[in-house]
Amino acid sequence: MTEFDGVIVGGGHNGLTCAAYLAKAGLSVAVVERNDEAGGGCTTQELTLPGFRHNTHSSYHFLEEGPVPGDLELQRYGLQYVYPETQHATIFRDGRAITVYTDPKRTAESLARFSKADADRWLELYERYAEAARGLMNGFLYSRPLPPPVLAEQIKGDLGRDLMSYMPLSLYEAVDRNFESEQVRVLFKSFLHAISIENVPGTGGFFPRLLSRITRLGVPVGGAGNVASALRAVIEEHGGTVVTGAHVERILVDDGRATGVSLATGEVLSARRFVASSVDAPQTVRLAGPENFGAEITNKIENYKWAGHSLVTLHLALQEPPRYTAAEFEPDVDRAFLVVLGADDSEQLGRTFDQIHEGRLPDRLAGNGACPSLFDPSYAPDGKHVAFWWPWAPYDLDGDAANWDRRSEEVGERLLAEWTEYAPNLGGGAVLGKRVFSPLDIERHCVNMVRGSHHVGAYEPSQLGGNRPVPEMGQYRTPIDGLYLCGASSHPGGSVSAAPGYNGANAIAEDLELDTWWTPVPAPRWSE
Repeated sequence: MTEFDGVIVGGGHNGLTCAAYLAKAGLSVAVVERNDEAGGGCTTQELTLPGFRHNTHSSYHFLEEGPVPGDLELQRYGLQYVYPETQHATIFRDGRAITVYTDPKRTAESLARFSKADADRWLELYERYAEAARGLMNGFLYSRPLPPPVLAEQIKGDLGRDLMSYMPLSLYEAVDRNFESEQVRVLFKSFLHAISIENVPGTGGFFPRLLSRITRLGVPVGGAGNVASALRAVIEEHGGTVVTGAHVERILVDDGRATGVSLATGEVLSARRFVASSVDAPQTVRLAGPENFGAEITNKIENYKWAGHSLVTLHLALQEPPRYTAAEFEPDVDRAFLVVLGADDSEQLGRTFDQIHEGRLPDRLAGNGACPSLFDPSYAPDGKHVAFWWPWAPYDLDGDAANWDRRSEEVGERLLAEWTEYAPNLGGGAVLGKRVFSPLDIERHCVNMVRGSHHVGAYEPSQLGGNRPVPEMGQYRTPIDGLYLCGASSHPGGSVSAAPGYNGANAIAEDLELDTWWTPVPAPRWSE
C-alpha cells in the first residue's frame, strides 16, 4: 500500500488541475488515470497518417480567460495558444458567410451585410458582456455556484436585471430576442449547440456567457494534449504522482470517510486527507458504493441526464487546407478558425436536432470544424494540413450505438461528400487520409462522457449551477467525509476551462484549512 495526502480519480484536465493546485500547496497527491496517457478530453493523436496530429476531443479553448494558466505558470511548462484574428465563419448554402473577429467592429461589419440592426445590437452586447462584465463572467465560472435568489441580490442594476432575465429562457428565445436576421441567429444558436446546449427552457443564461468568450478562442499549440502535459509537469515538479494505465476499481470508505482507492491490479493507494473524483458523478457513486450516499441521493444520481446529442467527427490529413466557395463572398472564410456548416435557418437547425433525438443521422448534417494547422504548422508535416468537421449526431444510431462501427466507412463518405459541397477541393486530391471518430469512440476514450456526452451531462435547469450533478453534491462535496468532486459533472460543466478542477481544489483547501498560495476568484457581484 502506498500513502498520499490525497488521491484524485481521473486524469483529465480537471483532475490534473485540482492536483496541481494542491501539490503546489504542499500536499502529496496522486492522480490515477485509466488510459495510457493522461488528458481525457485534452488528447492529441495521429489518427490518420504518421505526422498528422489530431485533437481527439477539444480543439477550441477558453482556458487563458481564467486564473489557472497564470496561477500555475503553464507557459513555463510549454503551454501556448494562438488566437486567430478571424475567429469564426458561419457558411450558408447560398455561398454567403458571416465572419466573427477578435475585433468586434470588424464583426459588426460582417453582420451588417445581413442586418444593420443586428450589427448595432452585437456591439451593444459585446460591450456589456465581453468588456464591462468580463470579470463578472469569470466569477460565475471560477467560484462556487450560488442559488439564483442570492445571485439576484449580489448582481444589481440594469446589467443584473438583464442578465437574470435570460435565466428562464430557452437557447433560441435568448438569441431571437436580440437578433432579427435568420443567418445571424443561426450563427449564435449553432455555437451554443456546439457546447452541448439543447433548446430547452432554462438554458438562456448561456447566451451572455457565450458573448463574454466568443471572440477569445485559442488554438493549443502542438495540440490539446499539451494542456495535460503542462499540468502534469506542475504536479510532478511539486512532488505529485500521475499514474496512467491504472483502473480504479473502488473508492475505499471506512466509517463514513474516504480513505483511498483500490486498483484493478489489487494495489491500494491510501489517502490520509482526501479523495477527489474528476470522473462523472454517477460513476463516482458506483465506485464509492451507493450505500454510502443514501437512497435519495442515489436515486437522483441514477436519473442524472446525459446530453441529448453527441458529435461524429471526420478527421482529415490534407495536402492543402479546405478552400470554401463562400470565400468569394467573404475571403476571410478561408482564414477562419472555427467554421460552421450545414444550417441556413432556425427551422432547419431545429429539424436537425429533432432527427437526432429520434436516433437518426440528420437529413442534412450540421456542425462546426476547423483546420488547426493554418495557425500552428506543427499539427502536420511541412506544407500539409489537418482538419476536422464534427456534425451533431445521435449516440444510438438507428437504435443501436454499435451501428457506428458497422457503418463507419459509409458515414465517413457521407461526411466528406457534404463537407465537399462547401469546400470542393476536398473532392479532388486534397485528402490524403481520413478517420471517423464516432460518439461511441468518444465514450470509449473518455468513460465519463457516457453516451458520447462530451460535456459530461446535459445542461438543463435541474443540472445547472448548484444543482449539478444534484443539489446535495452541488458544492463539490459529497455525503462521504473527505470525498470531493472536481470534474465536469459539477459546475460549470464541460469545455476546457479547468473551472471544475479549480473549484474542487478550493473546496478541498477550505475544508483542510490550507494556507492557499493562490488568490481565489471573487464570487460574482455587480452594483451600479
